Amino acid sequence: MQILDIKLHKQVKMVSKRLGLNPREVINRAVSSYLGSMKELTDLQKELHLWDVLSAQTMQKYKF
Repeated sequence: MQILDIKLHKQVKMVSKRLGLNPREVINRAVSSYLGSMKELTDLQKELHLWDVLSAQTMQKYKF
């Protein structure tokens, strides 16, 4: 396991000790959680964009 940031390395080591997990498992779970959050964020951004488009079309249709 190679972590470039010394502070992150220390945090992973501390968390793995506290949870009784292998440091690799801690990193895998953290990355998986982060990527899941990023997917949810991009899904939300796409949905908000679609709402903006629909709103603009509706405003144009009814001349607001």
